[in-house]
Amino acid sequence: MKFIFGLMVCCTLMACQSTIVDAKNTVSVAESVGFSSERLDRIAPVMQSYIDQGKLAGTLTLVAKDGKIAYLNAQGMQDKEAGIPMSEDTIFRIYSMTKPVTAVAAMTLWEQGKFHMYDPISKYLPEFKEMKVYVSGSGEDMVLEDAKSPIRIIDLFMHTSGLSYGFSASEVDKMYQQMQSKPDELNRANILSKIAAIPLVHQPGTAWNYSVSTDVIGFLVEKLSGKKLGEYMQETIFSPLGMTDTGFYVSADKLSRLTQIYTADKKTGKTIVMKNEPLGDYKSDPEIHNAGGGLVSSMQDYFTFAQMLLNGGEINGVRILGRKTVEYMSSNHLPENLIPFNTTSQGEGFGLAMSVTVDPGSSGFMSSKGNFGWGGMASTYFRVDPKEKIVFISMAQFVPIGFHRYHDDFRNLVYQALVD
Repeated sequence: MKFIFGLMVCCTLMACQSTIVDAKNTVSVAESVGFSSERLDRIAPVMQSYIDQGKLAGTLTLVAKDGKIAYLNAQGMQDKEAGIPMSEDTIFRIYSMTKPVTAVAAMTLWEQGKFHMYDPISKYLPEFKEMKVYVSGSGEDMVLEDAKSPIRIIDLFMHTSGLSYGFSASEVDKMYQQMQSKPDELNRANILSKIAAIPLVHQPGTAWNYSVSTDVIGFLVEKLSGKKLGEYMQETIFSPLGMTDTGFYVSADKLSRLTQIYTADKKTGKTIVMKNEPLGDYKSDPEIHNAGGGLVSSMQDYFTFAQMLLNGGEINGVRILGRKTVEYMSSNHLPENLIPFNTTSQGEGFGLAMSVTVDPGSSGFMSSKGNFGWGGMASTYFRVDPKEKIVFISMAQFVPIGFHRYHDDFRNLVYQALVD
């Protein structure tokens, strides 16, 4: 088994799912909801520049306001080598854009009183009962101390748990890397104990560190629901919302729609097909449903999900969460001393599994206070702006996100097109 942690419409909405519109009809929609269609047309040449330079094989971008799609454009290729164009129904590995979906699944249980935010996770997952925290040294000389407080469930949502991912050269991350280098030794029965055996990088609740925290939330959902994560998501989110292309693997009849995945050649920096992609080939149901980054989805499906959040937990008469629950999820929960949560996210606080803009003036982007969203390792990206009633999503398939910062351009291009 291969396992790597999750990385980092018609013009109206109908019949329990959003329907991707014909792009030719979006001009009048754009004007009706306060966008300049001429200004939205600035998006295409910028995206095309990334394609023409060979940085990205293709992009799929969507902008919606008031529940109506004002802009939708597929550009470039879904699979450059096979000559398959990008299309509106292409399926993408969304990696860490799985995290907000996992958070919603967990919050459906929170609404039922199954857990409280300040409960220690060890109350439900005892592997995390007695945690150690890294102090100094390495190997046999590593110095550890007892955790001064338990990891709370809210810490998992906010990445303040002290868990890590294995992304750096720190002594703790080296231990994550060692564990991940032996994927055949990881399974549902031992994965939590192996994570808990690695010391925390900081005392719980005292710092922000991107980590496997959301993966642990996935196991919490399984424990409380008695179902495998994907099964619970299917019953509570995907089926009710008509998200037919979202799951932890791609069925055989849809594999032709799964995009190729790319990365940069280490020597030349040129874009090449990625070999040994994270989480395998998505052709079969994995033993472990990776709550932090294992989902695939389509633009239509993720737009439906994001619009549900913007609507306060409901879409097309189907309610997934209460309005105040979504408000709680999308509020900043970080203390002032932890904002921004990292140096590349100025003006950003953190809600539940998503970043939240707390200071638009510091962000470096056109924005609104309270807009929220997240991205995925393979350059997928979404934001929801409750003030402007906007959802915007960009999909590409290049690892890692941020290597080609096309989504930064996309974000500004969306906001500059508002004229109402």
